[in-house]
Amino acid sequence: MTEQVESWSVDGIRHGEPWGINEDLLSDLTVVVPTWSRQDFVLRQLRFWSSSAARLIVVDGSDSALSDRVRSAVADHPRLTYLHHRCSFADRLRIAGEHLSSKYAVMLGDDEFHLPSGLRAAVRILNEDADLVGCMGQVLSFSPMDGYRRCLFSRAYPGMADFSAMQKDPTERLVAAMDPYTMATCYAVLRTPVWQRSWGSVGSYSSGVAAEMQQAFTVHLLGPFRSNNAVQWLRSVENSITPVSDLESERGRMLWFPEWWENHKWDVEHHEFLDRITAVVAERVGLPRPECRQAINAGAQLFATRNRAEFDSLDQVEGGGRPKTSLLTRVARIAAARFPDGVALTIRHLRSIIQKWRGAQGGDYLGATEELPSRLENAGLVSTSELLKEVAQVEKLVRDFHLLRNLGLVESSESIEEVQK
Repeated sequence: MTEQVESWSVDGIRHGEPWGINEDLLSDLTVVVPTWSRQDFVLRQLRFWSSSAARLIVVDGSDSALSDRVRSAVADHPRLTYLHHRCSFADRLRIAGEHLSSKYAVMLGDDEFHLPSGLRAAVRILNEDADLVGCMGQVLSFSPMDGYRRCLFSRAYPGMADFSAMQKDPTERLVAAMDPYTMATCYAVLRTPVWQRSWGSVGSYSSGVAAEMQQAFTVHLLGPFRSNNAVQWLRSVENSITPVSDLESERGRMLWFPEWWENHKWDVEHHEFLDRITAVVAERVGLPRPECRQAINAGAQLFATRNRAEFDSLDQVEGGGRPKTSLLTRVARIAAARFPDGVALTIRHLRSIIQKWRGAQGGDYLGATEELPSRLENAGLVSTSELLKEVAQVEKLVRDFHLLRNLGLVESSESIEEVQK
């Protein structure tokens, strides 16, 4: 954690101006950020959310807490909560659930962003449809250009478009949600009791993905769920995937759900998985416990069967979770660092066209902020002036953060403009 980032964060917490419109909708929402050993990124989250009407709860499992200076600023802020607990990921989520008092809650990674306009779109839908348990917007990823001097955006999780699991029968709804599976519930806006029963009750499994699947199973069993076409989540590639479980840390790679579910070595954890979901779901949806448990078991096997090949292919990657860098990607990165912006953006765009033609990942490139309006609409996403303003604010926040963190050239936020000149 750098002193420059800490000062920047504290200044934002204490003196930041509220931004956005219709903030009354976000006053019903709490953003939950579990984190471990990424305290610079926690400071960035605190600065970002300090100007929002949404509440923020950070549960930090790092060895040491943030400084007294930061915690004092947070304590004086009416909507920020920082909790330091050296415990498991699952325990930190349980603790966060116990602190929720708002109508809705949403999970967020410590290095990522939810856009206020996207959150409002989800809250508005939930307010209008009492049967829904949750709603999720669309996703963009952001990657660096010249050390995050600018951000480049791509469409992520395109399967989220028009996703819904609206069947009245909970077992039918679970089957529909698992075939094919769309990672929609993890970062969705959920009614707080649903968040507490899903994320707030996950177990500490040898497979980190098992916690995600427990959360998804619980949400889909508890009630209807749908997506909307507003951009909500900005997914970061700033950090590598961090293993959740001790076993994954030891192995140096993820233990994917099919491998975990189909290996009797983890039978005790399988029973815990089934028992935990059954305990929070069965009575609330009117299913006898044996029938509910059987449905969960069938859903887990369905997911494992349908996704085995995909997860097996991920074991052939570097770093336990990221694909090997292609020649096209390496060329695009060199271009971003060495060529003028116009040339670099053209090369990136050509790369995305080739990758899309080849059916490879990265083919949903949307470009820099000034290219987003037309490309968002072509991708079937809602493009509004409010969204574009929020994306520009995030890009500036990310740029300032990396200037302060990596270069160490400035002492205060006022000096950033001088460095950029």
